[in-house]
Amino acid sequence: MHTKTLSRIAIGLALAGCLPSMAFSQTDTSTVTSDRPLLEEVVVSARKVTENLQDVPIAVTAFSGQELADNQIYDIMQLAGHVPSMTIQSQASMESEIFIRGVGTVRLNGATADASVGYFLDEVYIGRRGSATPPIFDLERLEVLRGPQGTLFGKNVVGGALNLTTAKPQFDRGGSAYIAVGDYGALQTGGHVTGAITENAAVRFAFYQNKHDGYAENIVRNEEMEDLEAYAARGSLLWNLNDDVRLEVIIDGSSDTGNGQSRHAVDNPHVPGFGPVTPNLISQNPRTNESPYDQFANKDTSGITARLEWDLGQVTATYLSALRKGEAGARWTQAGAGSPPSLTSSTLTQAEDHTGLTQELRFASGQDQRLRWLAGLYYLDDDTKRSVRNTATSFLPGGAGSLRDILDGDYEQFGRGISKNYAIFGDASYDLTDDLTLSVGGRYTRDEKDWDLDTVVYGLGPPPSIFPTAPVRGPFMVTDSEVWSEFTPKATIDWRFGDGKLAYASVARGFKGGGWQQGAGTAAGAQVPYDPEFAWNYEVGLKSEWLDRRVRVNLAAFYTDFTDLQVELLDDVNLVLVVANAADAVIKGLEGELQIALHENVTLFGSASFIEAEYKDYIDPLRGIDYSGNRIQRTPEFQGNAGIDVNIPISDGLELIGNIQYGYQGEMFYGPDNTNDEPDYALLDLRAGLGSQDGRWQMYAYAKNVTDELYRVSIIPFAGDEFSVYGPPSTYGLRFAMNF
Repeated sequence: MHTKTLSRIAIGLALAGCLPSMAFSQTDTSTVTSDRPLLEEVVVSARKVTENLQDVPIAVTAFSGQELADNQIYDIMQLAGHVPSMTIQSQASMESEIFIRGVGTVRLNGATADASVGYFLDEVYIGRRGSATPPIFDLERLEVLRGPQGTLFGKNVVGGALNLTTAKPQFDRGGSAYIAVGDYGALQTGGHVTGAITENAAVRFAFYQNKHDGYAENIVRNEEMEDLEAYAARGSLLWNLNDDVRLEVIIDGSSDTGNGQSRHAVDNPHVPGFGPVTPNLISQNPRTNESPYDQFANKDTSGITARLEWDLGQVTATYLSALRKGEAGARWTQAGAGSPPSLTSSTLTQAEDHTGLTQELRFASGQDQRLRWLAGLYYLDDDTKRSVRNTATSFLPGGAGSLRDILDGDYEQFGRGISKNYAIFGDASYDLTDDLTLSVGGRYTRDEKDWDLDTVVYGLGPPPSIFPTAPVRGPFMVTDSEVWSEFTPKATIDWRFGDGKLAYASVARGFKGGGWQQGAGTAAGAQVPYDPEFAWNYEVGLKSEWLDRRVRVNLAAFYTDFTDLQVELLDDVNLVLVVANAADAVIKGLEGELQIALHENVTLFGSASFIEAEYKDYIDPLRGIDYSGNRIQRTPEFQGNAGIDVNIPISDGLELIGNIQYGYQGEMFYGPDNTNDEPDYALLDLRAGLGSQDGRWQMYAYAKNVTDELYRVSIIPFAGDEFSVYGPPSTYGLRFAMNF
């Protein structure tokens, strides 16, 4: 590393030490007494068994369900800024672009595309992040695992995993409810009830509702945009069939509607002069949209999961069966304006229908023995249908073969991807001594994919016209199939060198299968697959607690060597996103998380990450440009967050509650050319109110993005403009919650 980079790392780790780790650590300071440790144990299932976070030799950030609710995190996008080495953007309402340690997927715009960061709900892999992921509500915990998780988690994930566990039914009767109101007409409600229905069975029912008016406005159609109306519900059954067998069944469904994301053109500072759209807009307000066309974003999800656990004595057998479905539709004008001023009024209408069937059988030994192991079989059948319609008109003059001819037209592509993923996996840990443990594991994956693409041309531009529209050069139909298989091993050694202190070193291999271009303009292009990507990750880390568990320090340093990294490129000539394989990429960095209980009523938290991520030997296949040495897209060199959490008694049974969180993200580039960037920005969130010391109720005021920071979550650069999507503005409100 360069001297300047090392200096930044040292300063950042010092900052992380002074402004400690995650606010989200399952700490209930209202019940803390002076004769016991102040920081509560955090429980995770990062290795498919329940463990203390501090005993797991993996870089994991954990959130409890209560903490997610308190911080009003109902969507994956809202996790941005709370996890080291993770960025989240959104190019469209059907996508969440998650990057961990420089590894991620810009858009799942093809029916065969896989995400580099896996999403798991109650151990079930959800392949389509936009169309099939329900909102976050009534969770027991959410874990973010950083680095390849190709051993124990289904559908190999090369960048990391989000592991969500829903709250379980309880035999004691109880429940909760909350309501929050705020500006932009915000109204949120939710809660749960639980209890026994027989001596051996308990149920839980949870509901969620969230609505707000638009953060942006279409001033041409006088319509709100970036609005939301969402509903979700979940029912769970826990049935102890006998002393050794337990069955869990979970059924859920959700629905989101709105007018979708707003796009607004701003000048591309990297191109001389002004683009054609920016100076000719009716309004320069970034929270306006000027499309003359109807735009929308809708999503419905549903699922059923059954989990059977059988205690066989020295071994526990677990069988998991799940079916998940998702349907989504969206329409938006790519430039956020009609033509003129845009060169084209290209409007995309997308629809997706996804079905995923999961089957998993595994066996695990007891955890109280010197040799501990877990082994299993896995099967996933993913069926995704995705259609994209591009309807475009242009004010430009010209005849056959002109730019107007290329831009005008109406076509639709119907893609279908069927993926069958088979795997056998295992992991074993052996205590070499009382303090030294060796863990080894591996997974053999076979990924079979079938691909169909039907391109239909509905109409050309005004005569004389010979082209349907970019990028399509004529109607065609293709069918293809491919099989990829790979073995992904992992080895870890960890050393406990004192009470609450663990150091580890690990090496792991990650793998993600290939796919095909849904946006291809020709039959030949649609039949050329892109290759799988591979990664070797080397990591050392520290999990530690100090001063009778009043200070918690977690550190990780990693080096990731990528081969055939899949990179999304915008072909701004043909107006299509192309997935291509970079020859090599190297990512290295440091992460620090620290939490300090200054007092039984006051906790400081903070985290920091530093990443050097660059492409090696990478020639852009579209233009022949050498990107070797450029920074990897969507990956800032530095990220950090810090804050304070307080619960201060002010009278018998009453306490003052407060929370301050400050998150910073450094500059990042949107593409591998390192041209269009998002400057560094910071977000400040506040929360303050009153609550009962026994946790029965809370009432507080909240404010998010207090300084009304203007930042973008996506851009499309074209012809001197940057068509931009912005993050939410400053919002505030009141929330009341109670437990009974």
